[in-house]
Amino acid sequence: MKIVIVGAGALGRLFGALLAQGGEDVCFVELDREVVAAINDKGVGVTGHDTAPEEISYHPARATVSGRDITQCDLLVMTVKSYHLYEAMLAVSHLVSDASPVICLLNGLGHIEVMERVVERRNIITGFTNMAATAFGPGLVVNDGIGKTKIGEYDGTLSPRLLKISDTLNECSIETEPVHDIISRLWCKVIVHAAINSVSAVVRERNGHLIECVESVSLLKRLIDEGEEIADACGVVLGATDLYEMLMASCRRTFNHLSPMLQDIINRRKTEVDSLNGILYRYGRRNGVDACTHLTMFELIKSVEKSYGMLEEQEERF
Repeated sequence: MKIVIVGAGALGRLFGALLAQGGEDVCFVELDREVVAAINDKGVGVTGHDTAPEEISYHPARATVSGRDITQCDLLVMTVKSYHLYEAMLAVSHLVSDASPVICLLNGLGHIEVMERVVERRNIITGFTNMAATAFGPGLVVNDGIGKTKIGEYDGTLSPRLLKISDTLNECSIETEPVHDIISRLWCKVIVHAAINSVSAVVRERNGHLIECVESVSLLKRLIDEGEEIADACGVVLGATDLYEMLMASCRRTFNHLSPMLQDIINRRKTEVDSLNGILYRYGRRNGVDACTHLTMFELIKSVEKSYGMLEEQEERF
């Protein structure tokens, strides 16, 4: 398959490397010209935390700063930051069709509503992944752990194209499960990761250390409880999933991983708190839930952003 990955950050690079290793034709759309040059020069380099430079494995891929340079593909994978989603969709909208759907793997909620302003909803596949990665240098990525990826059609059907995409990803060592209840599962993931990301970013600790401190565990639990209350108020059925145990398992699995939000703060970048704690708070407020803990975390992260010069921007989804 000819696969276009929009966004060559940590997750995009890891997906691209695995797809290329599996024999797929991978092309990135990325605005950072230094990253584009590095990928075009050597491909995507994958390393571990203790890997020597000479042991870095490189996987062939192409990259461009403009989606208009690409005229055809079989699949798009959206891995940009949530606040760049609308502009990214405009850049590659000409590639999206019934025969070339786009998988949204962004952190948070509200993305489908943004994307369908540009392309038809039937050509959008919703998904999320538990894979963890850290960007390292312009074309390198540290593989922090392979977790399962879940994808699903918005209408809940296990369509032929969904099954075909799942087979392709699995053949490339991206463990993928097509599911009929992707919206419910996405909410579960967002509630858990809104807790982990925001707390890790504020206390500046790796994921695993969050569950070793009584105070941070208590804070994580309050965020989970509020998230469940918000989902219920929004009419989202979360099923029998124990979100507290899901959180603990995620922190254990990615013990030494820096959460994406913590990586952003360390590198003095804009975070995705708007699409995590921010949107959960807003959904709660609209439906009568006083999500004060999510609001507090949102305000803390925004304060940190402003301390290094991030200007307030109106988010498209709000």
